[in-house]
Amino acid sequence: MLKKLVLTVFCLSLLVIAVGCNMENQTKPDPAQAKKAGEIMKEFQTITQKGAGVEEVAGFINNNIADVFQEDASKMVDELERIQKEFLPQLDSMFIEGDLQNKINNEYKSIIEQSDISDIKDSGLQELISKTKNGGYKVETAEGMYFPIIDYEFYKKFSAHVTADMRDYIDIMAVESNKVPAKDAALVISWDEIVKRALSQESFINTHNDSVKINEIRQLHQKYVVFTLYGSNNTPLFSYDAKTLNPQAREAYSNAVANSGNSEFIKDLEGFLDVVKNNDYKLTNQVEQYRTNISKKYSTESSRSGSE
Repeated sequence: MLKKLVLTVFCLSLLVIAVGCNMENQTKPDPAQAKKAGEIMKEFQTITQKGAGVEEVAGFINNNIADVFQEDASKMVDELERIQKEFLPQLDSMFIEGDLQNKINNEYKSIIEQSDISDIKDSGLQELISKTKNGGYKVETAEGMYFPIIDYEFYKKFSAHVTADMRDYIDIMAVESNKVPAKDAALVISWDEIVKRALSQESFINTHNDSVKINEIRQLHQKYVVFTLYGSNNTPLFSYDAKTLNPQAREAYSNAVANSGNSEFIKDLEGFLDVVKNNDYKLTNQVEQYRTNISKKYSTESSRSGSE
């Protein structure tokens, strides 16, 4: 009996040692890989510090992101977004030079094709669109104008190499750039979609509270709180004449609160619906004050986060 006990303890000890060694091998980076990753990051720092253009930075990331660690890959992506935002006003000005707006209008179908822009007949326009797409932008339109925005679908090819928070950030922002929520002061997505996006943003905030992208998502979430409670100028939550709740919004919100779970956002929406119901689904002073308080709550959270 004693021999069996000793043998069992010995075997368990060997197992613990084997598991420990295996975990150490999994967590300890390969020296050659670490060296290569370090060299890549040094080169990346060099090209960004010298003021490389968006296309060059994007190309470098595309060619090297698979050979760095997740944290460094996320830093690359974060820096690319910063450079994109910085260059965006300059790119935007290129879209209004001369008669480019008319040219874009005439060839818009060819422009929005993601695979090939060779069908664009005007060489100058083709060059501009090539620069736009290679830099991770896309062409958007509103109020009869054409302009560039960051195309977060462009970032999806980096998702497998970045940290979980950056991957979730890319997913959220790709939804935004694939279909913007409002155009010409009107909502172009459904009330259901507004709630869905707000919940996705809330989930990010709760899951990745220490992320470098937390400020951006808090601000985006606050915008969706406003959409939820107010709608937009041309798609108001309450009609301007009768001041009654939009019937589609009422249905969408009722369905959402029926499956509230632990969402703070849904709980606030449920409280808002209760007040609206008690006021015969009309915009009264009580309803106005209630939604103002909710909006301020999220606005304060967003502002606090932005100042940290």
